[in-house]
Amino acid sequence: MKFAHKYLFIAAILILAACSPSPTPTPTFQPVVTLLPTNTAKPTPQATPSPQPTATLEPEKPIVVAIQNNPESLHPFYAQSTAAQTVLGALFVGCVGLNETGQPIALGCEQVPTQENSSAKFVGEGLDRYLEVIFKIRLGWRWTDGQAVTANDAVYAWQLLMQPEANIRDPLTQKVFTMAAPDPRTIVVKFMSAAQARAAANGELTGDVAFQYFSQLGDYAQYAQQETPLVDANYWGVVRWLPMHLLQGIAPKDQAASPYAQKPVGDGAFEIKSRPNTGIVLARAAQAFPLGEVKPVGITFVFGNGEANLIDYNISWAMPHDEYNKLAESVAYDAASNEQILLNVDRFPFNDVKVRQALAYAINRDVFLKEVQPVAPMSPLTPTLGYVPQRALELLTEASWNCTRKPCQKFDETKGVTVTLEFTLVTTERSPRNLVAQVIQKQLGEIGFGVNIQIVYGLGTQSKLFAPAQEGGLLLSRNFDAALYQAPETGPTQSLRGRFDCASVPTEQANDVSHGNASGFCDADVDALIAASEVGEGVLSPTSRAKAYAEALAAVEAQAPVVRLYTPKLFVLALDVSGLKPGANVPLTWNAWEWVLVKK
Repeated sequence: MKFAHKYLFIAAILILAACSPSPTPTPTFQPVVTLLPTNTAKPTPQATPSPQPTATLEPEKPIVVAIQNNPESLHPFYAQSTAAQTVLGALFVGCVGLNETGQPIALGCEQVPTQENSSAKFVGEGLDRYLEVIFKIRLGWRWTDGQAVTANDAVYAWQLLMQPEANIRDPLTQKVFTMAAPDPRTIVVKFMSAAQARAAANGELTGDVAFQYFSQLGDYAQYAQQETPLVDANYWGVVRWLPMHLLQGIAPKDQAASPYAQKPVGDGAFEIKSRPNTGIVLARAAQAFPLGEVKPVGITFVFGNGEANLIDYNISWAMPHDEYNKLAESVAYDAASNEQILLNVDRFPFNDVKVRQALAYAINRDVFLKEVQPVAPMSPLTPTLGYVPQRALELLTEASWNCTRKPCQKFDETKGVTVTLEFTLVTTERSPRNLVAQVIQKQLGEIGFGVNIQIVYGLGTQSKLFAPAQEGGLLLSRNFDAALYQAPETGPTQSLRGRFDCASVPTEQANDVSHGNASGFCDADVDALIAASEVGEGVLSPTSRAKAYAEALAAVEAQAPVVRLYTPKLFVLALDVSGLKPGANVPLTWNAWEWVLVKK
């Protein structure tokens, strides 16, 4: 069973994009008329000028983008790789997407539905209360083959996602009970009530799609005692659409390998012109793009940018950051991750909240900016517990640690021995991780912590740090004191559930990647704040959602199961191109219709 990216347009990375109007016509040449003075004098003979050569207009050139490999699929529901998402970003736009800062914006729809504009509201009472969201398709929105995008295209896409044969499981889509098209431009989405969610958990919910199939897989088990309507902080992203007129004749099980998956028709500014072995060639769509002028004449994606000179491309991002620093043409943006120290709250010495808080207060992030940034550019963070070394020492004293000598010591009455404030910091072999670990070791040593550094090798699940629990993975088996690594960004567009809630603490029975709270932190009051920020009724208001999220994050950081250090910078090389708006949560090409090829 294939797991789609949580919202199908955020994958690793997500599906957002670009679009296109007709090229500007060449202005008609107007002859210059010279008026001679009126007189009878015979004009002086003039030499006949030599004819000037006619200027040849240079044809517009496409923007050339280097991507790592040939996308495995260009079907929006099956594309997973960064290469595929980059190409799809120029072909598909969708209803509501994200901009470069990670905020939802209206694209193919007229507005982002919210509580304030009355397009998102709760209906009914008690266990039958449910969330209703209304989306309005922008007037003139079209597929690049000329057919109008309709509400039926969205209903079709939802039903496809919920087909067992489609081999997709998407948590956001599965929260919807019905999606309807009362007219060609209106989409009405009704999320499950608590009563419906309970029925789904018991395998008893019936409707327009195969709820019982997903019940059998256990996808609704968590809702067996649901008391409130099903809500999601990213409810605005639930509408996706596909060209029903092209796909309804293709069985769900065959769509991933269909011709459409290799050469799709989208709703963006560009369409596929050809697919040679070396890349993918896009041209401006023949149909006008409703969001405005499409500035590039086309985009050519070239595979394997590590094998050629970077000056052959307009856009590339397969370069080491130290090389980017030498190029004025590079465009920087924040990664979708933070460098952090994760503390095991069930292990000595971090089973004492005051020790965890002391560690947080002992970290001076300005030192990272000074010593690490030249090697790995970053953006600073402003945590709840900032650098206050005096407060760190006070907390250690309150926890009975004697820090007149370093490392700190205290008498453990339960063991009858003197113990040292010492722990092992495990991290991976990856630049600039060793340097970061050394900075941490020095800073904490000045306060009174003894820090031993352990380096593990391998990438991803091949690393002992991230491997499955059954293979000795340190995080999922919770066999560590403290760990230094990059984790998903802790910010308003990301989720705290799955990372800091009680239900997500790995156990011997439940230790897959969905149980990502490796710190073991569990607090009922914090759980309530996290739920309010992500599945509470307040998420329908951007203002209320931001406030609730800030409160939840502050509550987590106050107890210091994690200490965030900084956000790494990523880079895109853009030669002779302006208008790029790269972001961590969107494909590079999400605004490709705004790119401009600069003539030099």
